Amino acid sequence: MNFSNILNAVATVAVSSYRRMIFKTIITGLLVGKNRRTVSGIFQQFACLFVGTTITRKRFYTLLNSTSIRWASIWKCLADLIRPLAVTDGRMLIALDDTSYGKTGQKISGCATHFDHANKLNVSPWIFGHCRVVAGLLLLGHRRWACLPFAQRNFMPIEKKGKKLKIHDGLLKKTMLSRKLKRHKQWQHTKSGIAAELVNGMRRLFQTQTLVVCDSWFGTYPLLKELRRQIDLPTVHILSRLRISCALHDLPVFPKNSNRGRNRKYGERLPSVEALATQMRSEATTKKLFIYGTLRDCTYSERICVSKALKCKVKVVFIHFRNKRCLCLVTTNLTLTAKQIIEYYSARWKIESAFKELKHEIGAIDSQCRNHNAVENHFNLCCLAMTMAWIYSLKQTQAPKRHYPTRKSQAFSFADIRRAIARELGHDKQILTLCPKSLKPAVKLIRQHIFREVA
Repeated sequence: MNFSNILNAVATVAVSSYRRMIFKTIITGLLVGKNRRTVSGIFQQFACLFVGTTITRKRFYTLLNSTSIRWASIWKCLADLIRPLAVTDGRMLIALDDTSYGKTGQKISGCATHFDHANKLNVSPWIFGHCRVVAGLLLLGHRRWACLPFAQRNFMPIEKKGKKLKIHDGLLKKTMLSRKLKRHKQWQHTKSGIAAELVNGMRRLFQTQTLVVCDSWFGTYPLLKELRRQIDLPTVHILSRLRISCALHDLPVFPKNSNRGRNRKYGERLPSVEALATQMRSEATTKKLFIYGTLRDCTYSERICVSKALKCKVKVVFIHFRNKRCLCLVTTNLTLTAKQIIEYYSARWKIESAFKELKHEIGAIDSQCRNHNAVENHFNLCCLAMTMAWIYSLKQTQAPKRHYPTRKSQAFSFADIRRAIARELGHDKQILTLCPKSLKPAVKLIRQHIFREVA
């Protein structure tokens, strides 16, 4: 499948006919453009194609500020294109995480002060800018994992006024119910609430069993409870890192001649996570697993127990290292093997790579927009361009050729996909129909100028 076919299919359902050329130009400029991937920079690069037409810089800005881009139809179109490849071992894998980036300016929509846990030693841990919660589709293709950002939303911190609710009448039950509703509505605006909304949106698109792969910050009971409230959707499970302070219990034992009362939910309290990992080291096995793109020796042990934090049975996998350290993973899906748990969680790192590609290669942080529609549309366009590029590479019979091979890995990178798209568009004959008659003799020079090989 050519990239032009994917671009035309998305542009048909995205915008009106008189805006499709501008829409396709912006997507192409984000992928194969030069260093400046702002709207003005994209228009400046492709301005030679619009000589003698009605397409101006103002119309580019008008599309970016538009409220008529049909995003729901766009993601449904992409889901139909990737549906045969979206299932891994009978389930859909969703990577969940958040990222923040700074902005300079006072009148930028959606900006707030966020805590940056990945700050450097000589930089303040607080950052003024945007914080995005992103849900991406994890796929295995051409012997490497990829993360396709399918849903995102900006997070704004909730202002805590510090005032308690007061009961002014005797309707205690009604007041307590209103408190729960108010607390639930406030939770929906947190990072976990936004993440639950994004994951449920992807589950409606694909309608298949789902496994959410996240870090220990998102792998909590409120997120799992909110996901399982949607009874009409397929089953969902969580795979995350186990917190070191988590309370684990053994499976409950039900005696034959039990007395009255409900059965026990939890068995005997197990030792701490560190002590339990030390005990399980004697039962560990070593196998070669596909971790971070290569086969590596991994020593691990597993155990089924009950988590008091998640309030259900879980499977815990202990990954033992040589220096007596241990990494603990937990999942609510008891049918997963230890091999699948370790390989799926190692694939979660691809969403961190996706953030780097979005920010520095696609240009998500290069936006100079101010109002709400332009800010959201620009980040959505960046996610859309990246997802379309990955779909193009996964649909190919052969993997893109790696431009800078190394000894450790021969797998292709996202820059290789962009380079392949630029090479394909540079040889596309449709550019002749876009050029004015006065520029057709210089079509080769135009191809070299616009669709040059990207780094």
